[in-house]
Amino acid sequence: MGSQNKMRASESARELLMMAAREGDSARLNHLLGNHDATVVVPMPEVVVNIHDIDSLTVSRVEDSVLHVVAASARGDNAEFLESASVIHSKAKHLLDASNSKGDTPLHCAARAGRIKMVSHIIYLATAEEGGDARVKAVLRKQNKKGETALHEALRLADRKMARAMVDTLMEVDAELARLPIANGTSPLYLAVSLGRDDIAELLYSKDKELSYSGPDGQNVLHVAVLRSQGMTNKLLEWNMDLCKQGDQRNGSTPLHFAASCGFDQAVASLINADKYSAYRPDNTGSFPIHVASKASVVRVLLEKCPDCLELQDAQGRTFLHVVIRDKKGTLFRFVSGLFRASHQVLRFASIMDMHDNEGNTCLHLAVLAGSVPTLHCLLGNKEIQMNLPNNNGQTALDLALHKRPKGSVHFGLDSWYQIHSLLVATGAKYGAHLKEHGPILNEKEEEDKINGYTPTIGIVSALLVTVSFTAAFTVPGGYRGEDAQQKGGTPVLAQNYSFVVFIVANNLALLCSALSLASLMYAGFTSIDLRIRSKAFVLSIVFLNSSGRSMVAAFSVGIYAVLAPVARAVALITMACSTIMLLDIGWFVYMATAAQLVHFNRLRMRQCFRFALTMVATLLVSLWPYAITVSILIYTRIYGIH
Repeated sequence: MGSQNKMRASESARELLMMAAREGDSARLNHLLGNHDATVVVPMPEVVVNIHDIDSLTVSRVEDSVLHVVAASARGDNAEFLESASVIHSKAKHLLDASNSKGDTPLHCAARAGRIKMVSHIIYLATAEEGGDARVKAVLRKQNKKGETALHEALRLADRKMARAMVDTLMEVDAELARLPIANGTSPLYLAVSLGRDDIAELLYSKDKELSYSGPDGQNVLHVAVLRSQGMTNKLLEWNMDLCKQGDQRNGSTPLHFAASCGFDQAVASLINADKYSAYRPDNTGSFPIHVASKASVVRVLLEKCPDCLELQDAQGRTFLHVVIRDKKGTLFRFVSGLFRASHQVLRFASIMDMHDNEGNTCLHLAVLAGSVPTLHCLLGNKEIQMNLPNNNGQTALDLALHKRPKGSVHFGLDSWYQIHSLLVATGAKYGAHLKEHGPILNEKEEEDKINGYTPTIGIVSALLVTVSFTAAFTVPGGYRGEDAQQKGGTPVLAQNYSFVVFIVANNLALLCSALSLASLMYAGFTSIDLRIRSKAFVLSIVFLNSSGRSMVAAFSVGIYAVLAPVARAVALITMACSTIMLLDIGWFVYMATAAQLVHFNRLRMRQCFRFALTMVATLLVSLWPYAITVSILIYTRIYGIH
């Protein structure tokens, strides 16, 4: 029972201390902290706190002492709060640098709150204690659990003017305060630069030329400066040239690695001018700054300053070109290729592309493995590269492409691996010196999943086209003649119109192709049929569906023209012109099917040139055969008339 009463009394005392501290009531604090000789009469219960017991003076969940609360108050610069701090200090001097659960002292709290008068007052109270300057420095230099002093908190203040004034106040008392932490922590200078407070960074340096340059994770202030300010980067290089040599703890990356990876070419130039060897300093993974360069402007600077860095190899034996191709950065590759062509160093560039990494792969091997057709185009644009170099497994680029090429038919010739293999074959690539392999075995489950996944959509579209074209056949443009017409009742009004004839032909083709698409799709769905035949039937259904769609567009446009031409010819022509947009997908498909050979036409042999021409003609015929039939019938009716 006695222990419960004692606990309740302790809780009551803490609550009273909290309220007194928050209100800046120095008289009540004076009473609670045990001054019974006070002249001021304070109406309150007779509760007195044991000032030697730290626990009794903590008044919050983060273990703030009563002095923490007073120092952090929003009215902390008011006279009553400054007096309250004096009263608390007179009764409990040990609270001046006492830490809460986060390691913060009252000075940290006052600086974070932007209370410059409270900060000055706490410094004054420390000065009044025994120990003189040593005691003051001990209070100022005490670090919280993050290794930060009150100076760090002052730098974070949103009010720049206030931040500068508080920094000036703290540094005037202890000019060496910016030396903490000495290493492996965020120094005040690093924090100022990272926040864009270059003026305060210069102020810190003006106060102490031996200040700390350290940052988190083994970084130094130059690591962050290259990402923030070119002006500060130049100043730091003037202050301490050795900063550009230090790598961080995580990857061993130097400031030049940071600048190159983020694409800051001016910072890259400044760092190399200060220390040219930094371009040849690798990180912990063996990557040099050129390997992480992300922009053409940075690569240009690196190659201008250090031309031979393009041949540097990382821990995997890869040059910058290997890395660019692996990451599918075709634009950057083309830029570098253009630089070498402009400087007439094509052969040197080709020799770098032919360099082997630790697995024996050249740039061409990596382009195939990356599956990037545009990147492969860039590579094959250099006729000097060797296309048949084997890797450590005896595989050429064509061997790798064969293994990656899809075995089934459901790719419509647009799969990147299929295009890569076809392109290498067309440009004269050879297999390695081993028994001929037949590529990957058909994954029947994967192929069947593709067919089952596409079938519902294709079936619905085909059925809709059948319905629309069937309906259009009996609701023709212009309508039908009435029953009273001489011997022609019930026949189409525009039957003798050439546009109407084209409409009928196009609509019939749409109906025929959509019906064939459904029939092909039906065969593709029969599981009892061999999967290879089902795959071909599925591809055929796609072809017929495309032909049906194009025929339907043609029927629509000429039908509109037949109705509107006699009264609004311009509108009819505009409608037909808009319908030709449908032909754009034909151009795209032809380009995708023949672009590789077209881009590298100068590398093709006679046989491949003939195959290229045949492919282009075949692709156009497959896409345009409905239009060819329609135009042929139109010409026939023009010559022999409609009968």
